[in-house]
Amino acid sequence: MKRCTDDNRLLRGATDILKGIYRAELREITLEKRGWHFGALNVTTKQLEHFSIDEMARDMEICVLELWRLLGIFLDEERTRSVHEEDSSDSLLTEGDNSYWDAVDEIDLEGFISGLTGESSPPSSGLDKHSHCHAAVIRIVRKKVVIMSILMQSMNQKVNALQSIIGIFLQSAHTLQKVINTLACIRILISTETINSAIRSLSAESQNHLQTLGQSLLALYAYDNFDVDLKSHLPTVEKSHDSLKHLTSGLLFPLGHGVTTKDLMCSEELWEQSVINSHVEDT
Repeated sequence: MKRCTDDNRLLRGATDILKGIYRAELREITLEKRGWHFGALNVTTKQLEHFSIDEMARDMEICVLELWRLLGIFLDEERTRSVHEEDSSDSLLTEGDNSYWDAVDEIDLEGFISGLTGESSPPSSGLDKHSHCHAAVIRIVRKKVVIMSILMQSMNQKVNALQSIIGIFLQSAHTLQKVINTLACIRILISTETINSAIRSLSAESQNHLQTLGQSLLALYAYDNFDVDLKSHLPTVEKSHDSLKHLTSGLLFPLGHGVTTKDLMCSEELWEQSVINSHVEDT
């Protein structure tokens, strides 16, 4: 009986130590200096372009090593590895190998979200064993990143990088609102109001960029006329023939290849060579 009591006391002591390690790791990775604080209300396109899921996974593996390993246990990572060990004579991918992180580098945002929503296609039986191993690594890391992101946001509400990126992506893909609300409730996304604020911030930045580009006089303008038939669910006599709309879209292209405003000062030369210029002498 005494031995059982001592074992329980030892177990509780070891558990408390592990709890302290896990909390310390979470506090460290949620610090602002780690770079995962994402101000969705003032988001910029630069933040979206520089966001990297594999970089996030690498930082998690370094900063929260013990918690990262614990998630691997919960996700049965060892069994997955042992299966590939039995199926292949090649060395198994581990987190310390470059091959492991080469596989993680293949995780793009669209594929990541497809995996969350179950839209990713199952691996083909024709793939080689090495490709199957890479696919298994990606699935495990994908789950780890999602779980860790939820834990990070629970520790610090400002740490919502992944939630913001996925929220903006789903909004731009016209995902159903009930899907967004459901994912927001389980902390995979930021709230709908925050997503809309992020979209407004990106729109304002885009408008300022277009104004700057237009004022530089180094841009091309392209217009396209098109018709849209906006059919009403409940047509009325007054508006039965008013569903066709005539619209014009516009695109603004920056001039590249080192073009300057001086290069565009050629109107006089063009006029001198124009066939409609009556002052041009026939040669």
